[in-house]
Amino acid sequence: MTRWIGLALALAIGSVQLGCDEPRPVTSTPDGDGDGALDTVDCAPTSPQAWRRVRAYPDDDGDGHGSGGLMWFCTGNDTPEGSATTADDCAPLDATRWRLVEDGTYYTDGDKDGRVSATPAGTCHGPDPAAYTRTPGTDCDDANPSLWQLRDLYPDKDWDGYPGGTAEQRCMGNAPPAGYSETAQDCAPTDPSRNRLMTYTYRDADGDGATVAESGQVCTGSLLPTGYATSAGPRLDCDDTRADRWQTTGLYRDVDGDGVGSGTQEQRCLSGTTEPGYVSSTGDCAPEDKTRWTRVTYSWRDADGDDAWVSEWGELCIAAYSVPPGYSSSWPSSIDCDDTRASVRFWGTFYPDTDGDGFGSGASETLCAGSTRPAGYSTSGTDCAPDDTLRWQNFTYAYRDADGDTFTVASSGALCIGTSFPAGYTNTAHGNDCDDSSADVYQSLQGYLDEDADGVGAGTASTFCTSGSLPTGHASKGTDCAPTDASRWQSLSFQYVDADGDGRTVPASGALCTGSTLPAPYATKATGNDCDDANPALFLWRVLYPDKDGDGVGVPPRVVLCLDDGPVPPGYSIYGFDPDDSTPGVKDPPEEPELEALLLGE
Repeated sequence: MTRWIGLALALAIGSVQLGCDEPRPVTSTPDGDGDGALDTVDCAPTSPQAWRRVRAYPDDDGDGHGSGGLMWFCTGNDTPEGSATTADDCAPLDATRWRLVEDGTYYTDGDKDGRVSATPAGTCHGPDPAAYTRTPGTDCDDANPSLWQLRDLYPDKDWDGYPGGTAEQRCMGNAPPAGYSETAQDCAPTDPSRNRLMTYTYRDADGDGATVAESGQVCTGSLLPTGYATSAGPRLDCDDTRADRWQTTGLYRDVDGDGVGSGTQEQRCLSGTTEPGYVSSTGDCAPEDKTRWTRVTYSWRDADGDDAWVSEWGELCIAAYSVPPGYSSSWPSSIDCDDTRASVRFWGTFYPDTDGDGFGSGASETLCAGSTRPAGYSTSGTDCAPDDTLRWQNFTYAYRDADGDTFTVASSGALCIGTSFPAGYTNTAHGNDCDDSSADVYQSLQGYLDEDADGVGAGTASTFCTSGSLPTGHASKGTDCAPTDASRWQSLSFQYVDADGDGRTVPASGALCTGSTLPAPYATKATGNDCDDANPALFLWRVLYPDKDGDGVGVPPRVVLCLDDGPVPPGYSIYGFDPDDSTPGVKDPPEEPELEALLLGE
């Protein structure tokens, strides 16, 4: 194909007859426009700029590249206007493109906004190959530099200022066009009166002014619509589907219509008034008899009508709060032991009182007597000594003091007594007597054997029953580290030692069994920093320099020696700046006279 296109172009170019340097013919006939061509052969007899006919290709977009087939043009020495010598224009109507490239797909930045088009530009290009790339870009409108990115945008179809609905793909720049947004904001895209979701927590669906707790969201304008609220109304609604009911009331069924209900309470949703067939009170003892509704309790009965009463418990269902004759709930003036006979009255339960102390015992007896207690009986049956008038009540004790030393031991039991408690028995603890058989000892103490009598014992503790102090040879503490040496009893820690006795210590930690203080050479605080704790003559670290020429000034490297605080040993100096340590007379004075003190940190 390329070979045939080239051949066609070559034939076309070869067929163009421009004749730019061809001599004009000598004429003897008229030349009206004076261009040197006779009017009989001049293709433009009235124009001196054109006189000859040539074949060329049409160049409709004026980019210098033609297209289509050869055509005749009337021209002078130059290429005819609107024509070209070649037919290689791949875009005949676009002056920016004419070159045909067949080696792949290209993308352009047609609007020069720095962003490459996302749509292929084809194979017809312009003059600058650098303006094309094989990599697609993201420019969604390569003809408009203000538009380049494709986004899903939401339209504002109801023009209420809140876009929403279904997203549309639009080509945009830095910001969405007017009437569009990247987020859906309108909950009712086609209704301009509603555009936002508002949260409500209470609902009044029936419009009776009473609300129910209900949370949700509703699409509305600037305010919540009627029937929706964020706070409770003046009352709570028990039925939000009926405007005539809003108040829940607990009522009882009144079957017989006597104004007193019965059965289980029912929660009824009302408008604030009582519902027919229901009442607020309950307790009807005869639900189907309107002549009786009140239940009363009686505890005494007088069946024989002698105004003497027997104890009898029961209930009556009546029409008013009044007890019928023969029934009473109040304590009567007299008790009847036989309600079938008016002459006999009931006194109660009695116990035989054989010793006459007013307290009975033994099995109880029920006696029907007169208005007084029968002789030889008591209403109490708690006499613990029925034959002893001085004792009649049980006394329970929890502590005992048998030896009379006022210290007690836990010991519970019971005694039969009269009006006072016996000695040695109580319900209040005092101490804890370790031996209640001896008044001389009462307190338990633990002690350790103290062999060396230094006040600190050792070994296993022993328990002693004492009068308040341990026996001789024992101590309350059992931490003696030298039980047979009275001069040592406690373990003390040390952190420093002065082994050579020169008054200067070295770090060494440990512990000693000793008395009140640590013995020499042990200490808890440092004294100096001994460099040799085995030699009292050596105790000080000194920084010196070798002085080979003996002129008092040495040279590095420095050495650190363990010495005393006397003169510097021969062959050394405290200075290290001698420029020539082989010549005694060559030396520099020290810059700081107290260099040794500074080096030693003193």
